[in-house]
Amino acid sequence: MANTDHLWLGGDWEENSPEPINFIETRLMDLSPFSAHEVELDGITYKTAEHAYQALRVIPEARAKIQATTSPMNAWRAGQKCKEHDEMLPNHDKDELMERIFRAKLEQHNDVKAVLRITSNRELLKVYDSDYYWGTGADGSGENKMGKLWMKLRAELK
Repeated sequence: MANTDHLWLGGDWEENSPEPINFIETRLMDLSPFSAHEVELDGITYKTAEHAYQALRVIPEARAKIQATTSPMNAWRAGQKCKEHDEMLPNHDKDELMERIFRAKLEQHNDVKAVLRITSNRELLKVYDSDYYWGTGADGSGENKMGKLWMKLRAELK
């Protein structure tokens, strides 16, 4: 089992607490697509889940630009530029793609599995003001698709 000592949030961590967990602003950042975990899909290794997500939703000719970026934020920015230049794959299912990437990340990294397991049955939130799809948005009305995806994968681990 992976060492999870670095994950405990001081002395106030309560495994059975009813409070939701914002995995973006805690030491549970391993669940973020920006975490420093390589992901291998279809024989290609991506620097992070964000690199994989951005690269796999654009046309093949545009993927090298994303894969060449040095950080997940730069991969995100390159993905946005591809969107502006109409280089997105038509009819891609972003939920299905992110699930495929997160499944690979879980299978390939025991520390990510350990992080997910220690969240117990707590609600997982991606609290990010400008993200109403993957996150909760500024006012909490967002869809929190990323948090829901992690909770789905966590249920399958048990």
